Amino acid sequence: MIKQAPGFLSDLNINWKKYSQFLTRIEVEPKTRLIEEGDISGNLFIIEKGGVRMGFEKNNKDITWQFFFENELVTSVESLFCGAPSTYFIETMENCTIHCLTKENFDLMSETIPEMVDMTKNIIMTRLVYYATQLNTYISESPEERFNSLIEKRPFIFMRAPQRHIASYLGITNVSLSRIKARKSIVEVINPKANKLSVV
Repeated sequence: MIKQAPGFLSDLNINWKKYSQFLTRIEVEPKTRLIEEGDISGNLFIIEKGGVRMGFEKNNKDITWQFFFENELVTSVESLFCGAPSTYFIETMENCTIHCLTKENFDLMSETIPEMVDMTKNIIMTRLVYYATQLNTYISESPEERFNSLIEKRPFIFMRAPQRHIASYLGITNVSLSRIKARKSIVEVINPKANKLSVV
């Protein structure tokens, strides 16, 4: 059985559900853009159920930069905090249940909930460390090493994200990813029918 990580909000011991009065719950179909590249968005999204990806367009190619799943939040930081156009899009990959936090409610929470400042700081620091690690990985590791790291740390992604998105995330083509998978013999990891997914 492949165990899925509980999400970085759980890792930080943040029980976001107790702030539900500030959130709007929405049901979203796959391939829905929550934020378009170039949009100015004042929303932050917390995923209760489903998978979301962040990406951008370059030379008419769709490139995935990051994946998000249950108990994780995603937003365009430059839009939310600076009012600038987003440099990437945010798109659902699955049927999703998402809780939306507006900039107005975020500011209200910051003013009225004492622990909000520390929560925000912890979230930002966690994501900065993640992005620094990811950048170092792209610079210092080969595609196959990045593949091995993804299998080790987040194998459930191979059961929940389309291969083309995983390939672009790793910085390789679909064909190259298929060849790596064939060499690694990871049928038990990438075949959903042969596995059960457990969220812990």
